[in-house]
Amino acid sequence: MGQSISNEGTNFWAVFPTHDPSGSLLAKIRLYITSKSSSEVSVFVGNTRILTQSVQPNVAVPIDVPRNAAYINAVEGNMLLPGRGIHIVVTEGMPKVAVYAHIYAGFRSAATLILPVESLGQNYYSMNYTQSQNGNSTNKNFIVLAATEDDTRLLIHIKGSSQKISIYLPKAGDVYEYLPNGLEDLTGTFVEIDKAYANNCDKRFAMFSGSTSVRIGGSCARSLDPLYQQLYPTTSWGKTYGVIPFIGRYYGLRIVAEQDGTTVNFNNQSISLNKGDFYNTDEFLSTPMFVKANKNVSVAQYALSQDCGNVFGTPLGDPDMVILNPIEFNIKSVTLFSSDLERIREKFLNVFIKTAAVKSFRIDGRAVAGWQQMPSDPEYSYVQFQVIDSTFKISANDGFNAMAYGFGPTESYAYSAGTNLAANNSLLINNATTKIDAPNACVNQESSFKITLDYKAINIKWKLDDLPARDYTPVPIEVPTSRGISYLYEYDQKFTFTEIKKHQMVVTVLKPDDGNCFSGAIDYEFSFDVYPLPIPKFIVDTNPCPDTDIQFKDNNSDSQIPEKPVNKWLWDFGDGETSTEQNPVHVYNKSGVFKLRYFVGVDDGCLSDVLEQTITVKPKMTPKFTVSQTGCVNTPLIFTNNSTIEAGSIQEYNWDFGDGEISLLTNPTHLYKTFGTYIVKMYAVSNLACKSLVFMDTIIVNKTPLPDFKLPDACIDDKAVFQNISTDADSGSGPLTYLWDFGDSTVPTASNRSTEINGSHQYNTVGTYKVTLTATNVNGCSFAKEQVFTVNGSVITPKLIVKNEGNLCSNQEIVFINSSTVNSGKITRVEFYMGADGAPTGIPDIIDTSPNNTKEYSTYKYPAFVSTTTRTFTIRMIAYSGTECFAQITKTITVKPSPAVVFDAVSAICFNAGLTKITQARETLGVAGVGQFSGKGITSDGLFDPVLAGVGTHQITYTFSGQNACSESITQNVVVYPSPTVNLDKEIFILIGGQKKVEATATGNGLTYKWTPALGLDRDDILNPTMQGDDDRLYTLTVTSNQGCTTSQTIMLNILRVVKPYSAFSPNGDMINDTWGIKYIDSYPDVEVEIFNRYGQKVFYSRGYKTPFDGNFNNQQLPVGVYYYIINPNIGTKKVTGSLTIIR
Repeated sequence: MGQSISNEGTNFWAVFPTHDPSGSLLAKIRLYITSKSSSEVSVFVGNTRILTQSVQPNVAVPIDVPRNAAYINAVEGNMLLPGRGIHIVVTEGMPKVAVYAHIYAGFRSAATLILPVESLGQNYYSMNYTQSQNGNSTNKNFIVLAATEDDTRLLIHIKGSSQKISIYLPKAGDVYEYLPNGLEDLTGTFVEIDKAYANNCDKRFAMFSGSTSVRIGGSCARSLDPLYQQLYPTTSWGKTYGVIPFIGRYYGLRIVAEQDGTTVNFNNQSISLNKGDFYNTDEFLSTPMFVKANKNVSVAQYALSQDCGNVFGTPLGDPDMVILNPIEFNIKSVTLFSSDLERIREKFLNVFIKTAAVKSFRIDGRAVAGWQQMPSDPEYSYVQFQVIDSTFKISANDGFNAMAYGFGPTESYAYSAGTNLAANNSLLINNATTKIDAPNACVNQESSFKITLDYKAINIKWKLDDLPARDYTPVPIEVPTSRGISYLYEYDQKFTFTEIKKHQMVVTVLKPDDGNCFSGAIDYEFSFDVYPLPIPKFIVDTNPCPDTDIQFKDNNSDSQIPEKPVNKWLWDFGDGETSTEQNPVHVYNKSGVFKLRYFVGVDDGCLSDVLEQTITVKPKMTPKFTVSQTGCVNTPLIFTNNSTIEAGSIQEYNWDFGDGEISLLTNPTHLYKTFGTYIVKMYAVSNLACKSLVFMDTIIVNKTPLPDFKLPDACIDDKAVFQNISTDADSGSGPLTYLWDFGDSTVPTASNRSTEINGSHQYNTVGTYKVTLTATNVNGCSFAKEQVFTVNGSVITPKLIVKNEGNLCSNQEIVFINSSTVNSGKITRVEFYMGADGAPTGIPDIIDTSPNNTKEYSTYKYPAFVSTTTRTFTIRMIAYSGTECFAQITKTITVKPSPAVVFDAVSAICFNAGLTKITQARETLGVAGVGQFSGKGITSDGLFDPVLAGVGTHQITYTFSGQNACSESITQNVVVYPSPTVNLDKEIFILIGGQKKVEATATGNGLTYKWTPALGLDRDDILNPTMQGDDDRLYTLTVTSNQGCTTSQTIMLNILRVVKPYSAFSPNGDMINDTWGIKYIDSYPDVEVEIFNRYGQKVFYSRGYKTPFDGNFNNQQLPVGVYYYIINPNIGTKKVTGSLTIIR
């Protein structure tokens, strides 16, 4: 049960180990000092004071240590280096500080947390990384040992060897750097105090490890960086570590065991290690995880070389190593630095904390977003975020682990932000008031002392300040710890300190023999503070309503200790409930008077006196109502209010019926429009403006039946039968009961009603009646439907009108009108028998159950005639006013034969096909008459012009008009295909023996080409063949589209017998005759043209004449005068020579 000591202290030792520079850029070392209070430090190298520096609260103060005073050259390895340690000392009586060290140079960077002397130990294991060949640099692992006391002797146990190296450091501040001979990995090398010397038994020392430079990442690793970390003694190792990735980068882990039989679990792996063994992750890791072991281990996290590290984004950074802290050794507040030395571009912070404490975490007083729960344990959370400032303070109400790091192009640094560490022998002060053990006492509160030792004492003497030493050796309490058994000794005297100041307790312990460490008296000196009591302050409504959230707010309670804010709260609400939140919300569920008691406290500090406050809770209301538990849709429900109040009066009620409707009435009535289960809520408001709790009740609203029935068509002679088509909305056509009311006041009530499913009634008088059907389901829900019913008369006057009766054609519908009437009511049905097969009997051709006396019927057409003979037909119509009441009428009509026409398909026509006669349409029955065409591009007699119609699909109509005034029309589509178009010169000129490509263009779809004759052409099936200049000839080009349309055009080949160069030209820039022209020279693609001045100097040469002579030579204008040319056609013919004149 050793006391935890933080990384803050008053006495520190650091070193400046060997470092592989990048070229000539030598490393420097800078210290960063932070403190929660104003302090002062002095920095020494050996006994030489470098400076004394004040430290302001929450500011990282940089201090550069001269390289020539502290740096360890590679040639100084494996030898005693007197006074080479860097000593940081806080001025006597000043507050503790935290120290960090940063080594930096061009393309090199590494940083570490520096531990105070009181946290150092006697046993360490080295943590390094495997070296690879990297040129002519030192390229080695290192271990650096620094004495914190005179006459220190150490043993180095080389890993994997029985070799022991004995080191003697005569003076505090002496340093020894162990460098192996080659690329040896020193991880797991054990270093301890040499207890063969009795005066060495209680000494402690500082140990650092790392690499002068190293690549990490395997084959992708090209860049390197040093590793540099101060190591934790084995007393500060642990069993559980939270590992958070470097943001956006891969990482590796190395795990070292302290004892045999160690099992480590992480990342779904389980590994076994013995004492000094280590495990190195071969794969690149990118996710957060836990490392858990059954025995204490040390864990290091590694950043990779730049080309290996990036998960996403721009790759920055280089190798680095951070010794992680187990979760039990954490901190609650620390001030950090983030360096931007040597091209560090991005600076980050990782934080690992219990999820319950996330909301309390602050950076410079601001909350932080982006927290994520650990994948395997949601009890813990982590955050990764970028920082901008070089100094910042982080804090929380609960302990956290943190890592600060930075990346740049082939640069990196990383270090543990701070930690609490185990101390083997420690003093605790027990507060009699709070029953809490702490490292400090509280003013005016009785305190007693305890000391924890890792051995059994023979004798103990206790001396407080200037009081005489007192001999008291109590029986120890054995306390099991992760490191074995510790012994707790409790001093029997109690003290009450009345002043706020520092005190000192010296405990002199006679230690038993331990091998070569013989017994002797050891003085343990402990300084402690007497802290003032915090002052609690809060804000709360002292006269709240019951059953309501009440905010209890801490009002900046004062710890009275600078930089140690209040972080413990205890609220006793006086109703049996308590809270440890800073600003809790509490509900009093009773009215009355309650005594609130409030305490505040500080970590390692004191608990305040109680602050009391009377809370008077206003009268409580009990809301309640009653209502039928079932209801029906569209049926009102009555709510009876039974609410009460202890005192005063209820002023208001608020109802929520669960269907979006509300009410403020005391006893409301509500109608639900849809079925379902509803939760009705009601709360009351008192005359003191308090709201009651919400009273709720569940109501089931059932569907109502859906009554419905069909009205019969009935006359006075019929018995009216009403067909029931009702349904139960809950169960289809389920078990309903019915009540009919026929609306007939001329008969007794019993005769006017019926409970049958289908109602029937004999009416005695024509007229209209209101018939009502009421349906009731098994839930007692009823609903009624009313319809108006007409009893029709029995005297019918039938009447039938045929429209256009004198000109009926067989291809047209017969249009007729029923104009029948009845003496009362209406005609309810008509039937038509058209007599197409002779007698108008059998099955009706047309039935209408909703007729009226102006309605036209035009849906009937007689079958097609098969001859040109006129036919007569008898139509019979029956009109009904009910089932038993009807009358009929007949009418004879004459129908003339209509023409019968066909229009066969027309083949597609090309646009350039000319006028085309359409002959595919004709009359087939033999009716006398005339046929005519109509449509775009066609004449009445069938002459079709594709140019006039245009490309596309056109509808052509053929109409045959008979001499009997009957006609028939039919349509057919005619498609006009586009014809190809050709653009071709009428003639072409070629020099004899020459050749020229025909310049022609054509448009159309899927074109093919044919030239005739083929003589003199390189090809006859392409658009632009090459013609040979052998003889005059007329060519024809025929172009055909993929739709079969063709276009032809001719071109005349004219043969020239000689080249015709111009005799002069004027290259004066006026765009007229600015170059020397040679007519038809393009017929000779291989022609050579040479031009000479009168002195025989060649001033122009061209093979081919695509770029004509422009009167310039070597970009200079030639003078006016006569020049001479030679033109060689290069076709086996004679050269052409002559002169030309340049005129300007």
